[in-house]
Amino acid sequence: MRVTMILLAVVLTITGCSSTPAPAPQPEPGLLTVGIGQPANGPAADRMISNALYTPLVDYDPATGKVTLRAAESVSSSPDQITWTVKLRPGKYHDGAPVTAKSYVDAWKQLPIPVEKIEPADELTIRLTTKSPASYVPAFLASTRALPVREGKELDGNGPFRLDGPWDNGKGGRLVRINPIGAKARTVDLKVYGDLTQAFDEVKAGKLDVAVDFPGNRHHAMHQDFAARHVIWPKPSASYVVFGPEVADPAARYAIALSINRKAVTEGPLDDQFDPAARLYAPAIAPGETSGVCRACNFDAATAKTLRTQSGLSGVNFTEGEPAQLKAVIDQVSANLALPTGSGPAVSVRQLDFELDSPHAVFKDLNIPSVQQFVDAAAAAADPAVQAENYRLAENEILRELPVAPLWTKHGHAVWAERVRDVTANTAHDIDLTVITL
Repeated sequence: MRVTMILLAVVLTITGCSSTPAPAPQPEPGLLTVGIGQPANGPAADRMISNALYTPLVDYDPATGKVTLRAAESVSSSPDQITWTVKLRPGKYHDGAPVTAKSYVDAWKQLPIPVEKIEPADELTIRLTTKSPASYVPAFLASTRALPVREGKELDGNGPFRLDGPWDNGKGGRLVRINPIGAKARTVDLKVYGDLTQAFDEVKAGKLDVAVDFPGNRHHAMHQDFAARHVIWPKPSASYVVFGPEVADPAARYAIALSINRKAVTEGPLDDQFDPAARLYAPAIAPGETSGVCRACNFDAATAKTLRTQSGLSGVNFTEGEPAQLKAVIDQVSANLALPTGSGPAVSVRQLDFELDSPHAVFKDLNIPSVQQFVDAAAAAADPAVQAENYRLAENEILRELPVAPLWTKHGHAVWAERVRDVTANTAHDIDLTVITL
């Protein structure tokens, strides 16, 4: 009996020592988890989410002017770029209701283009008449402002994913693909994080698949820990120094522009969320490529001081601007030009968030009369090459006289887990949830 008890104790001891921890729970098949910040204007206005829930009429590339048809079967314009006809492919909302020309006409209110008239010519044809030539209409057709959003059903779209259950702006929601495609993500859990640093760390720990945008304190870690698993893309937002009429001498304007160390500001006070400007247009909306950095975009403290003396500039009064950006500019001008910044001619710092991914947006927001002839010529041209040439002429004129000086442009960045593939991002839709593979 004693021998039996000893053997039993040995067996129990061996059994206890050989036990293994329970395996980690496997992710739900086809499920992609994405950490996001709270959408500022609701999910329907968020480019990434709307690209999943809706199919835009077209895709538009501001660099080349190329239009790729999506929900639209065709887009045509009159020779004067005033009358536009959009023919639709047959389509349905997620609740089964048909998407018609009237769906778009009803949704198009307070548009960022000068519209004279919009009407449904028939069930699948939209006719849009602008008040003046508007070759940038395709940029509007590609935007979130052109989606057939129904009042009260903003998240019931016509795209590849539908919302499964209600959306909670503080927590997020789940998207389900309408027609599964191979190994592409079938379900997407969008999780709202109050602190996107946490989302970044959870991707690194394997608890989250993708983190979209995060603070600068993880910017270095993005390159180090996710060398082959991160992406950076341009956003349609740019900041400028805008000179008042009292700063009439271009030498004084250049003195201020050259005194700003843009790299130090974007990597410091602006938390690695912006890039130093290289030209008048933000990369997200720029026509064509540019070689080198515009003279006014450089930091050259010595030349800035020479121009300050030459122009007789004795002070600068910064009147308005987003607080962090305004303070950064004031600090730079004060330190590098040795000028008082509370008196003198009026100067402001403006951040422009473009509703349309078109260079026309720059001139609409800044209202610079000296280049209006080039802006009008671009708006009246059907040929993208002619449009781009006129936008370049406008840019050259502005950078010569410098009524505004480019500061920096915004970008987005994301990281993802090892099991995630085919992550792409661009200005039009940020991260493209529709193509990600698991």
